[in-house]
Amino acid sequence: MPQRDLIPFAEATLGVTLSAVAELSGGGSSRRYFRLRWATGTAVGVIAKERAELRAFLAFTRHFAARGIPVPQLLGADEARGVYLQSDLGDATLCDRLAQWRAAGRHAAAQGALETALRWLPVIQVRGGAGLDYTLCPEGDELGAAAYRADVELFLTEFVPRHAPHLAPGESVRRDLETLVQRLGALPRPHFCYRDFQTRNIMWPGGGPVFIDYQSGRRGTLAYDVASILFSPDSGLDAPGRERLIDVYLAALADCGEHPGREAFLAGFHALVLLRRLQALGAYARIARVKHSDPYRERIAPALATLHGLLAAGQLRFGLPDLESWLARLCAPHPG
Repeated sequence: MPQRDLIPFAEATLGVTLSAVAELSGGGSSRRYFRLRWATGTAVGVIAKERAELRAFLAFTRHFAARGIPVPQLLGADEARGVYLQSDLGDATLCDRLAQWRAAGRHAAAQGALETALRWLPVIQVRGGAGLDYTLCPEGDELGAAAYRADVELFLTEFVPRHAPHLAPGESVRRDLETLVQRLGALPRPHFCYRDFQTRNIMWPGGGPVFIDYQSGRRGTLAYDVASILFSPDSGLDAPGRERLIDVYLAALADCGEHPGREAFLAGFHALVLLRRLQALGAYARIARVKHSDPYRERIAPALATLHGLLAAGQLRFGLPDLESWLARLCAPHPG
């Protein structure tokens, strides 16, 4: 039983006798989450298979918490056994809250929550990144060309063969993708890059956010995280909404002492959006294959629709016409 280490550890650490243990959805993660109940409270217990990832999560959580960033409260950890305990944040992510608010016509609440998330982001990146031990990053300490190249390869090996087999890219398209990777790899990487900053990785237990799943972060370009959340279909944003949130982010970034200027910040921005969407498509296809997960398969069409909208708006023109033509065919309606 996987809980054989978790349950006695939780009872000893919390000084309670558990009355119920229920497994929670872990999404695409290899970690297993359990809601632990006892007579007077609840907590979440986690079994983590990847020890390097576990070390990073625990260290980053303590580091961020010490800087006042809202992250889960650690209640105990045993790295040797690969288990830890954290506060119970409920089940509602920002993604869930946005859907609820918009269904109820509370669009101001949805916009306000996204603004709150974007104001916290530079705090995480700049203040949270200061003094962080980047040697703990499980996949290397920088998000640069090597990581971007791996993202493209994930897309080409997981998504294309299963969802667009008729569009295997030729050499010219592969060269264009490599050119894009090299351009993005040359962007400055001054601060912490969350790596997967999106509404499903922000819990919303009450009136504000609690940030999770930052253990894959590393030093990177600030715009990557902004591109991640603004162009995720789950955020439900239109072009004016994205522009407003970029302004909110840049104002908060200035409060953290960084003043890149809007034009400099947006250099390479839409190329990062493209890269992030390709990475997401590759990840969705892989998780759907490995876990036989329909919810991840269902995310593919909205992600392609986002790319189609960017193409239609002329925002994916990087002087790489073969890539642009190939993307247009990729985003055309297909059976999935």
